[in-house]
Amino acid sequence: MRFRFAGAAAAASALLLTSCAVQTAPTGDTDDGETVLASVPGFDIDDGTIHVGEMTALSGPLAPSSEEQVAGQKAYYDLVNADGGVAGEYPVEVITADNQYNPQLAVQEYQRIKDDVVMFSGVLGDASTEALLPILERDEAVALPSTQSSRFTTEENLGMTFTSYQSNAWNTLSYLFEEGDISMDSVVCSMIQADESGQARQDGLEHGAEQLGFEVGPKTEFAPTDAAFTAQVQTLKNAGCEVVVFGGATNNVPNLVAAATQLNYSPTWLAEFFAIAQSFKDTDISDYLAENFVVTGLAGDLDDTSIEGIRLLTEQLSETPTTQNVYGFMQAITATTILEKAVELGDLSGSGLIEAMAALDEIDYLGLNGPMTYGPAPDRMQPDTSAIFAYDPEAPGSLRALATMYAAPQGRGPGF
Repeated sequence: MRFRFAGAAAAASALLLTSCAVQTAPTGDTDDGETVLASVPGFDIDDGTIHVGEMTALSGPLAPSSEEQVAGQKAYYDLVNADGGVAGEYPVEVITADNQYNPQLAVQEYQRIKDDVVMFSGVLGDASTEALLPILERDEAVALPSTQSSRFTTEENLGMTFTSYQSNAWNTLSYLFEEGDISMDSVVCSMIQADESGQARQDGLEHGAEQLGFEVGPKTEFAPTDAAFTAQVQTLKNAGCEVVVFGGATNNVPNLVAAATQLNYSPTWLAEFFAIAQSFKDTDISDYLAENFVVTGLAGDLDDTSIEGIRLLTEQLSETPTTQNVYGFMQAITATTILEKAVELGDLSGSGLIEAMAALDEIDYLGLNGPMTYGPAPDRMQPDTSAIFAYDPEAPGSLRALATMYAAPQGRGPGF
């Protein structure tokens, strides 16, 4: 399905979805062969509302960013609903679940609401996605991981949206090489979580070294809840690491900066957008971040309404969006496109959604990122573009775009 925009002034910002020939009748084909819908868990044909689940960390240290993701999803669904809903006929309603970034709680929350939703339009975290995958396969259910891990890209029950960790690391290294901030004489290292998401970043780093010729230094690791980083930072400093690929989140950054400041160590740190909190601008780490952090993310400057997705999201929120708002908005685009195809095919069950993903081609994100390639699961590819930012406490979201929709000239790496 392709998107089009209403020309009337009253609906200038509403995203219209192409209507499909669907009637409110039992499942199967009518006598004239027209496709029809039936009730399934999360969708009652008499009510007509499609319910989707958003599983994220609604409590704990990640709650503020998770709530922004939920707000971003709802902003897009509000656009869809303002035009009648999916296929112009079926409104979408979000049911939230709190996994607290804990895979055991993710399984409990899945069991609690699985019969109330047709799909999960977000599941926060690699570990939660990994824990749910065999259950999704058993139940023939569909979820969209709130992660960039490429190991999920070709899973039949999962629908991806974002550029992979590998591509973000590789694109940023390529950009810095083009800008002269990295050369073949540079030593580039990593400080990453001791898990598969950390290894994905390491893969991007090592691919960059193969393509650009710089030296790979030590790989240091940590657990997501670690609070002391002196040992890792000392190792990186001793090795002369000029650039460090960092795999932490907002809860890790203040302690990282404290250790680096104490040891008088100031490399260029390459982080993902979810390592940056808006609240950092009012703390004593802000200057260090501005001098030393390069950040990968989505879209571009968050007040750049020449980007169609930013314009629509800004209008829906009535304020400048955050990067987490953009994240949720993009996931809702993915979910709606899948639902639209499933309605066209006449089946909103889990197996119908799986069939719908296999029948899709590319999903366009209104200038917020490159397209996600769907189709049969083995053929799927995540976007290969990254937005690259400097930390700027005066900019919206504390991020100032250095490059948008950037892709390394050498192309994506293997499996990226």
